[in-house]
Amino acid sequence: MEPLETAKEFVCKLVFTPEDKAYMAYYWCRKFPTPEDVLSAATFMVALQLAKEPVVRKCVREAYFERTRISVAPTRKGVKEIDENHPLYSMKYLNDKPVQELQGDQFLRLTIAENEKLLSVKFSTDIKALTGVAYIEEVKQLYYRDEFSRNVQLWNDLRGQCIDLCFNKFLFPALKKELRSKLIMESKDYIRRYSQQRLANWIQVAPYQVNLKDDDDDDDDDDDDDDDDWRTKRGVRVLSIAYVPDLSVSAFACIVNLDGEVNDFLRLPNLLKRKNAWREADRVAKEADLDSLRAFITKQKPHVVAIAGESREALGIAEDVRGLLTALVEEEGFPSRISVEIVDNTLAKIQSNSKKAENEYRDYPPLLRQAVSVGRFLQDPLVEVAQLCTIEEDILCVRYHPLQEHLSKEELNEIVTQVLMNVINEVGVDVNRCLTQPHTGNLLQFISGLGPRKATALLKALKHSNTRLENRTQLVTTCHLGPKVFINCAGFIKIDTTSLGDSTDTYVEVLDGTRVHPEAYEWARKMAVDALADEEAGEEAQPAAALDEILKTPERLKELDLDAFAAELERQGFGNKKTTLYDIRTELIFRYKDHRVSYKSLTPSELFYLLTKESEDTFYVGKMVLATVIGIAHKKMVGEQVDKANPTRIEETGLWQCPFCLKNDFPELSEVWNHFDAGGCPGQATGVRIALDNGLSGFIHLKNLSDRAVTNPEERVRRGQVIHCRLMKIQVDRFSVECTSKGSDLQDKNHEWRPPKDPYYDYETERRDQEQEEEKKKKQTRQTYIKRVIVHPAFHNIGYKEAEKLMMQMDPGEAIIRPSSKGSDHLTVTWKVTDGICQHIDVREEGKENAFSLGQSLWIGSEEFEDLDEILARYITPMAAQARDALNHKYYRDTEGGKHEKVEEILVEEKRKNSSKIHYVISASKDFPGKFLLSYLPRTKVRHEYVTATPEGFRYRGQMFDTLNQALGYFKKHYREPPPTVQTAARTGLLTNHNTPYIQGPSTAPHTPSIGLSADAIRQVAQNLPTQLLNTLSQVSSGQTPRTPYAHTPFTHYSQTPYTPSGQTPFMTPYGTPRHPGSNTPGFSGQSYPSQGFIPPSSRPPNRTPVETPGDWRKAAEAWASRARPSGSRTPRTPFGSGTTPRMEEGSRRTPSSYRPINMRRDDQPGPSGYTDATPLYDE
Repeated sequence: MEPLETAKEFVCKLVFTPEDKAYMAYYWCRKFPTPEDVLSAATFMVALQLAKEPVVRKCVREAYFERTRISVAPTRKGVKEIDENHPLYSMKYLNDKPVQELQGDQFLRLTIAENEKLLSVKFSTDIKALTGVAYIEEVKQLYYRDEFSRNVQLWNDLRGQCIDLCFNKFLFPALKKELRSKLIMESKDYIRRYSQQRLANWIQVAPYQVNLKDDDDDDDDDDDDDDDDWRTKRGVRVLSIAYVPDLSVSAFACIVNLDGEVNDFLRLPNLLKRKNAWREADRVAKEADLDSLRAFITKQKPHVVAIAGESREALGIAEDVRGLLTALVEEEGFPSRISVEIVDNTLAKIQSNSKKAENEYRDYPPLLRQAVSVGRFLQDPLVEVAQLCTIEEDILCVRYHPLQEHLSKEELNEIVTQVLMNVINEVGVDVNRCLTQPHTGNLLQFISGLGPRKATALLKALKHSNTRLENRTQLVTTCHLGPKVFINCAGFIKIDTTSLGDSTDTYVEVLDGTRVHPEAYEWARKMAVDALADEEAGEEAQPAAALDEILKTPERLKELDLDAFAAELERQGFGNKKTTLYDIRTELIFRYKDHRVSYKSLTPSELFYLLTKESEDTFYVGKMVLATVIGIAHKKMVGEQVDKANPTRIEETGLWQCPFCLKNDFPELSEVWNHFDAGGCPGQATGVRIALDNGLSGFIHLKNLSDRAVTNPEERVRRGQVIHCRLMKIQVDRFSVECTSKGSDLQDKNHEWRPPKDPYYDYETERRDQEQEEEKKKKQTRQTYIKRVIVHPAFHNIGYKEAEKLMMQMDPGEAIIRPSSKGSDHLTVTWKVTDGICQHIDVREEGKENAFSLGQSLWIGSEEFEDLDEILARYITPMAAQARDALNHKYYRDTEGGKHEKVEEILVEEKRKNSSKIHYVISASKDFPGKFLLSYLPRTKVRHEYVTATPEGFRYRGQMFDTLNQALGYFKKHYREPPPTVQTAARTGLLTNHNTPYIQGPSTAPHTPSIGLSADAIRQVAQNLPTQLLNTLSQVSSGQTPRTPYAHTPFTHYSQTPYTPSGQTPFMTPYGTPRHPGSNTPGFSGQSYPSQGFIPPSSRPPNRTPVETPGDWRKAAEAWASRARPSGSRTPRTPFGSGTTPRMEEGSRRTPSSYRPINMRRDDQPGPSGYTDATPLYDE
């Protein structure tokens, strides 16, 4: 039967046999009334049964743990915080990285970032089988029935649903949690191993050893007290120095004797100061400290000098101490082998602040206690580390790994205990030394079988009995150790039998001074007897005597056949003791040999990372760092280079410039050479010297300072400036770095400097997220504006987009006022030119009371307005009226915002209808709102020009016209001429202020505007000009009023309008028409006109064509002569000959400020060159 039919049989069967009833009563309930519900419930139960099957879980677990992959994606917070200095930068985006390839603590870091909402980590469920197909599909094939009937296929489909449900609902979710826990545990295991290795690197170093005297001298000069001071057989005497990199805190030096006690100490308050300090007091104080330190060294005679490796200043201290030792070798006969070592003070700083150190040295400051710890650490690192293992657990304060806080306190304590037990039991502990040197007593607690409590009891028992440990038997008789404890610890407790000598009457067991366990003493004696068996007296020797003899000549033990001895012991029932016998022989040859690594001075790389407190993971080539500029590096020029120097003269200032240091304030050439001779020239700049936060010095070569060529670094940086740069080279031996501050290197778009990324890094997702973020930022920027509190019917607190939508419902010419994205001191006026075209005008506020109020004065460009109503009435409304005239003109055409293609289609069609006429059309420009495109077709090619609507009228080809028809009339007469290339006022800034009178009053001193050229420049340009003209130009450049060649002309004043020569204006064009001071024409009172070759329309008679600017020298001279020729009257007359002043015509008066043309454009479109007076929002 089919599955559904089977379900129906259970649900719909009306007559049940007793067996069916019993069966149904057990399996059927009313929660599954339909056949589909029955099938769903059956599928669920089968999937649950499969998921609970142990064999299934085991196989799926193995496959899932081996083949699953993880994907990583940053959150919005993670995108900002995970930069290239973050440890997870290389794993910021991951795509299907196999979990088997996770290394070290990577997954723990990912988990921490996920908990901090920086990343999201996903485990894939689409694992592959060995054949390449999906693992679930492979499992389904094992569960299917291998038949091809329809019923079987339907049942197989149901089985497949069971497998899908089993894996996706039960197995995979559970295995994800299990795998996550497993990966976290593996990461923690890595941290444990790393911490163990870090601690082992400290304590697996043997005590410092040095031989200051030759062996022959030791034998010959046993009675010499001076020579005894330099013997190092029992240990070394250490002079240790500790400091902090602060000139206000005194450094301390102390002498740690052979027993680890402090003999004496010295306070050095000025040790960190420089010998060549700028202040004499600092130099004297430094010398005083060095003299005190020299006397201290002379008196105490240390075997080695240890300096705490706190910072880079340790190098300077080491250099000073070496200088003192060198002088003492020459003057006092000190050994030349006394070395100066820089020691890691990580443990010493913790030890100096521990309660144990405070109790031991109550009167010592922390810095002096640190110096003591540094000296002891050099004598024996194992002893000093063990001192931190107190009840306060100071050893746990040591930073072994950056993520060790994710280990529990018990786990970290177990790591420390395990490492210390391994090393201490390997080295052994001399109990008698623990009695005489209390600071070594902490070692005893790590002996196997003892612990802190039993170790303390053992030492108390020996102190109470006032005896020393002379043999291991006393551990039971005197110290009362139990048999099990004795068996565990006896082999690791060392007794120095050679030091006992004749001071005791008891039998001295030489094997108590070895690592041989008391249980194996008989085997050791047997080996000694057998080694001497070949000799004549070998058979008669006693085991003890044989052992004494064999310890003197242990080479004989190498001849023994230990394999045969081990076989005999195994035959006797002692088990396999082969390894034990070999260890006994080694121990008899090298009694309690210290297997720790001999002390070695730090390599340059190790010293670099110690003093900078950096590591290879935190300081690497390519890392971006902050640096402070401390100076400019120069290369001194000498000899032939100076002789070949070529100083240059600056034309603008007339001063001379040094070709090396680029100093440019020399009035005479001779002073440049004096600058060389006196040594005042620092030379040619080669780069910038910088200082990093970690104390390193750096250098940025001139070629790496910027992507552009730099000759003078002072133009780019200044002393004290903080800059970003990347490390190009790390010079560990010189403690310096080479950097680059190029913009291209800082951005590093090609990933040449940034840390390498993971092989499974998802570049595509990162690129897509960056594009989305940039687009989002653009949208946010477009919507950014500060809401204002302004009460005005035209004001709206909306942005650019909302303003455009609101304009769609308004009529042309209407305007609104809104906030500007430029800030709280700007507003934007948006007015509608025509449908789909709006102009945005920037309004600058001044005299604001607060950020939200309206300014007391409003400015559009350089025009001032009192309030918003004046802007609308005097600026927007006239300009909208001009635009309305253009829109209603008979030749206006809608070209969809001034599209050239649309315009050309219209003109070509008109030309086709009437070829004898030059057709032209006007259309509104969408690219430049407020401008109208004037397009015409003179022959075959359409030409386009712009006519700008302004509050004063229309501006065309740099000239102003009252009406559009006047502008078009001028266009019809001059369309054949090329448009003038005159810069606008907004670009050049040469238009005069509107409130400045065009003609000066009688009380004003004469003034001639400067054209920005020096006298030398004028001479170079006018070398071939007549002398009279050359003199005139020179007078102009020096600020004097030039005398006109027409001496009889009664001209006394000139216009203040600046003059800018253009491509069509001769260089010698006069600056303006002079006027009499006392009889100004009424039409020119209080006005200032732009000197751009056109006359304002209100000052011209009607239908008068404006005078063109002359195009060559001849026309320029004629025009100049005609304007300069005096008339019979004292007051110059208008050239139009009407006898009246056009400005005095009725109704022609305008506001003086209305003659300053202002170009507008929509603030969301970039304007062409010269049209930059609009007020765009930052994003529009």
